[in-house]
Amino acid sequence: MKTILYITRHGETEWNVEGILQGHKDSPLTNLGKRQAKWLGTSLKEIEFDGIYSSPSPRTYLTAEIIREERKIEIFSCDSLKEISLGSWEGQKRSYIENVFPDEHKAFWNTPHLYQPTNSGESFSQLQNRIIPTVLDIIAKHRGCNVLIVTHAIALKVIMAYFRGISLEKLWSPPLFQPTALNKIVIENTECNIELHGDISHYQTVRNAVGAIAYQGNKFILVHKVLNTFGDPSGVWDFPKGGVEEGDLSLEDTVLRELIEETGTDKYVVKQELPEKITFNFNEDIRKRIGYTHQETTMFLVEFIGNQNDLKPIDKEIDEIILVESEALLKRLSHEETVEYVRKHCHFLLSSHEN
Repeated sequence: MKTILYITRHGETEWNVEGILQGHKDSPLTNLGKRQAKWLGTSLKEIEFDGIYSSPSPRTYLTAEIIREERKIEIFSCDSLKEISLGSWEGQKRSYIENVFPDEHKAFWNTPHLYQPTNSGESFSQLQNRIIPTVLDIIAKHRGCNVLIVTHAIALKVIMAYFRGISLEKLWSPPLFQPTALNKIVIENTECNIELHGDISHYQTVRNAVGAIAYQGNKFILVHKVLNTFGDPSGVWDFPKGGVEEGDLSLEDTVLRELIEETGTDKYVVKQELPEKITFNFNEDIRKRIGYTHQETTMFLVEFIGNQNDLKPIDKEIDEIILVESEALLKRLSHEETVEYVRKHCHFLLSSHEN
């Protein structure tokens, strides 16, 4: 009879990004953190869980809720699954703690078995004594079943040290757990097998998007984007484009939604999905914020059947919409990859509209 534990850490939080220690305090999941939880939930969607347990910290409980998705199962909030208490260090930047408390900070990260807090926090042995009995109790309650536990980075290190049979002295041996890193432990009789350890194979690297080459006669619709998708100043002319969202039924559904959001009208007829995609890599700053390394944009040829006065920006990212003559199109487009795409794959559009 196999009991399988799936144990993970919460998604990325605002304080993770800012380098602030959390412990028993909390900060919200970032958009990437929510996405990481969704990615893990998708990878576990076929697993039937007999129980889901979470630390009561909002960042872990929300992660558990996202992973649970539509399952009709209660999430049990368990105080013993909280992160190690860091006392007065909580809410402080790690760099500040390192400068003001160099000896304690060094002991925390280099000799965890010897670390004795003077900040009203917990030692690693106290965390171990708090959390391991809880995990064993969860196993006893769900023998022969699948169980999900959502906890925190250091709490997870202590749990995995127990299953690996290593001492607290070696607590910081690899891997360090990334947000929503998955650990899978299979327990059968008295044997324990770690099948996954710090696994992040559920992370998605490609952002899927759509774009509309929308035309009317020999004119094309371009939008002026004052902000990009990530809220940064943009100031570019482009075809209407946007990311695929969870509720979209198809790529065609996505492109019609984007057209409405960016141009304020639904007076379009999708003619065809073009065979090639526009692909580009994100810079390092955006990669860190969104988790994706690059974007693949599926392009559609769309006919606009409305009037020019139907085109009204309703998206805060857009401040102007124009109909551009075909001969001026390439000069107006701001992104070189889009210009090259039109030249390579859509030259027939320009020539047919010019004739």
